[in-house]
Amino acid sequence: MPAVRDRAGNTLTGFRVVTDSELERLDDPASVPASVVVVEHAGAVLMVFDSWRRQWELPGGSREPGETSRQAAVRELREETGIDGVEADGVAVAEFDLVDPDRHELLAVYRVRLRALPRLLVNDEVLDFLWWPPSGPVGEDMSPLDAEIARRVVHTPPG
Repeated sequence: MPAVRDRAGNTLTGFRVVTDSELERLDDPASVPASVVVVEHAGAVLMVFDSWRRQWELPGGSREPGETSRQAAVRELREETGIDGVEADGVAVAEFDLVDPDRHELLAVYRVRLRALPRLLVNDEVLDFLWWPPSGPVGEDMSPLDAEIARRVVHTPPG
């Protein structure tokens, strides 16, 4: 996989499709400290506009103490969007070389498929929402790393 880099110098170096049970076996907070959720509806992926990073990205974030990566994904999705009570399926592990501080990390990637548009709730962390078609362009204000993860998940057959 060719590396994808963002403007800060963070690099997506790998993406491995895994089964839900494989993701659970990899679920060590030290090596997999965060999760993201690719929410799909009608051929589009939900991107949130992060108030701190000022960019469109996938909902997700860091795990809290004692939390599994799935629990973190579901909690972050609820906190950032208001979407609750959905089944998040583990689909992949993304691998990164990050800066500030320099480190190598894995990210748990989950998928949620929605039949109907949800009611989304703007909050302090998320200022807006975008249903982005993964075949579309990646704008200057979108995380190229998250866009690449979204594209790969959309093209991953259901497991």
